[in-house]
Amino acid sequence: MAETKNNVNEFDKSGQYESGLQSLVRCLRVVFFTLLVIIIGMLIYFFTLGGYVEVRPQEAVVVLRFGKYLDTHNSGWYWYAPYPVTRFVPVRTNSQKLEVTFMPSAAAGPQEEASAGPMQPGKDDYLITADANIIHTAWVVTYQVTNPRKYYSLLLTPADPSAPDVVEPDNAGYPGKRGPQTTITNLFRQAAVEVTGRTLVDNILYAKKNEYSMAVQRNFAGLIAKGDFGVEVLSVELTTVAAPAKTKRAFAEVTAAQTTQGTLISEAEQYRVKMAGEAETTRDTMIAEAETYRKQVVAGVKSQSIYFKSIHEAYLASPDTVLMALYNQVLSDVLNNQDGKYILGTDAAGRAKQVRIKLNPEPRRAPAPGQAEVK
Repeated sequence: MAETKNNVNEFDKSGQYESGLQSLVRCLRVVFFTLLVIIIGMLIYFFTLGGYVEVRPQEAVVVLRFGKYLDTHNSGWYWYAPYPVTRFVPVRTNSQKLEVTFMPSAAAGPQEEASAGPMQPGKDDYLITADANIIHTAWVVTYQVTNPRKYYSLLLTPADPSAPDVVEPDNAGYPGKRGPQTTITNLFRQAAVEVTGRTLVDNILYAKKNEYSMAVQRNFAGLIAKGDFGVEVLSVELTTVAAPAKTKRAFAEVTAAQTTQGTLISEAEQYRVKMAGEAETTRDTMIAEAETYRKQVVAGVKSQSIYFKSIHEAYLASPDTVLMALYNQVLSDVLNNQDGKYILGTDAAGRAKQVRIKLNPEPRRAPAPGQAEVK
């Protein structure tokens, strides 16, 4: 040792080599203690905060241990052995919306309507009705996750369920999406195709649009319930329904004709109500007049009946007196209706009296002023 030290001293007569070794040793000690602190901190974090999970509002957490389902939490905070032993998968439980469209790839505007060409299957989306017509629709689907475990395990959900669906090649090598949104969208498209194929185009566009939308929602909810994906359908809204661009003008003419038909029917109904009201008023007036006339006739008949009964009783008591009274009454009635009355009788000898009548008498002349009337 003494010899080695002497050799070092001879080699490093200035002492720089020895001071460098000492600095290196000090640096290594600092690095060692730093790494030790980091390792200890990582171990502390690993066994404390590393396994801590807190469930946020409108969210559920699916707990997986070594990739297998362990538990589901809807609220609160929990601690498990940290990753890679345990993995936490957050799943949204609030209402979510999907937009599903059956529209052409480039919808024709007003200027493109006349030049719109035929649609291309596989590129342009459309629906076929029960009477072999083509329509375009757009929908907004609202759903909610009710069972996070089934939602995550059955719908090919990606590692982050809140992220968009992933694009992966299928068995034939063609790229395609997979995930919950894609599955729900495809199920809805199936429901819309089935219901549209059983519905007439007039009912979809005009007469029974709401019934058509409700039928699609019922069919879609049935498919979701049959799959038992842990999803509940909240609503289905039909936002757009239209005919193809080439047939818009024809459908517009049909709409105008239906509007005119509705107007004419409305006017006819108003006229019917008016005439029915007038007829009812006339009927009530005629009935009231007939009732008044009936009462008058009945009252007159009753009055005459009483009169005839009284005459009959008087006639039975004194026939000559009654006949004379009736004769005088009839004679009085006849004479009352005549302007000139002349009664001819006979003298004591039984001879008829003479009556001289001046025919066409001269009319009386009005007297001149200052003169008396000439009689």
